Amino acid sequence: MPQTPSGDMERSFAQVSLEELKAILRDHRKYLENGASGKRAVVQFSDLSGVVLPACNLSKADLTGTKFIKAKLDGASLCNTNLFCADFRLATLSSVDFTGADLRGVSLRGADLTDAKFLKADVRPAMLARYDSQGNFQAHEFEEIPAQMNNVVARRADLSGAKLDRSLLRQADFTDANMSNATLSGADMRKTNFVGANLTGAILTGAKLAGASLTGAQLQGATLRGADFLGADLRGAILDPEAYELDELKMAVMSSVVRKSDEEIKALLADHKLWLDSSGKEGVRAVFADFDLSGRTLGKLNLAIADLQRCRLSDTNLSGAELAMANLEFSDMRRCDLSSADMRGANLQRATLNEAKLDRCNLGPLEQIGAAAQNSPTNLENAKLMQASLCGALLQNARLSRADLSGADLSGADLTNADLSGANMVDAVVKDTQLTGATLTDVRGLAAA
Repeated sequence: MPQTPSGDMERSFAQVSLEELKAILRDHRKYLENGASGKRAVVQFSDLSGVVLPACNLSKADLTGTKFIKAKLDGASLCNTNLFCADFRLATLSSVDFTGADLRGVSLRGADLTDAKFLKADVRPAMLARYDSQGNFQAHEFEEIPAQMNNVVARRADLSGAKLDRSLLRQADFTDANMSNATLSGADMRKTNFVGANLTGAILTGAKLAGASLTGAQLQGATLRGADFLGADLRGAILDPEAYELDELKMAVMSSVVRKSDEEIKALLADHKLWLDSSGKEGVRAVFADFDLSGRTLGKLNLAIADLQRCRLSDTNLSGAELAMANLEFSDMRRCDLSSADMRGANLQRATLNEAKLDRCNLGPLEQIGAAAQNSPTNLENAKLMQASLCGALLQNARLSRADLSGADLSGADLTNADLSGANMVDAVVKDTQLTGATLTDVRGLAAA
């Protein structure tokens, strides 16, 4: 148990000069390369507020209790670093790697953690020994200091497997973050943004999520019992079937899932066809938002320009369907068969297409639209396409920034001029894939593929 003074006893923080810091970093670099010739960085209870150290490597260092207020450490490596009770308030920490770090009791309030990594990091509360005003250790008296992550910006951060029990994460932004298998028991996440976040397998027992936004979040296998979801927005979230019956979700904002009979679906489609054929003068546009169409065989339907937001289409057969300009944002399309479908210009932002079949699917732009003759590219930004099959798919000019294509089969696909910036292509198959003119900035895994 760390015996860090707390209570009324104030601690002074050592000042570290620039020259001292350079020497510490130089010796630490040698320590990491060859332990015998260097010296591990031990900078405890020091004040490094405002320091600018982009891409520095302080892995395995001991930075217990050190202040990094408003520091700029973008791209730094802090793997397996001791950051017990460190203070990173308002720091810029984008793309910092905290894998395996000891972050118990850390303060990250207001920090920028965009694209940061916290794989298996320990962000639980710190237990501090108490001392009296004379500095005498008080046996059996300890103070719990929760990790402070209120107001952090952690978009796309990787917190998979992180220990965040009883942490404070109020009004934070975890949009599209990976928090799979994270432990968040008792964590305070009220009014926090988890739009599109991956919370599969997360432990949320007793967590406070009142007013949180979980639109499009993945919660399969998550433990939700005892959590407070009062007023939380779970529209479009992917949950286990049995989760919908939990008392914990009765006060959440949920999609009013609509399940129509085959006859009712046919009537809606007939009205939609009339609407399309008459250029909107007759009939009614098909609105299937929040519909449950999972497991159906729908085949070569004409759903062009239809509204399918947050629609459940898992295991649905839509092979050869006409879906040009359709709105499928936040839709659950796991294992959906879309082979040879026409999806030109469709909106698939944050749609979940894991293990979907998109072979020979046309996901290119819809050209010469309207009087201005504009082109409309297919939007797959932040879409999840893990293990999807896209063999021979047409994806010219497609917007795939930050999409998850890990394990996807893109053999023979045409991605000419596509935007893949920030996409995850780890273990993707790119045999005979056309990438001429594609934007590949910050793509992960492509070289290895």
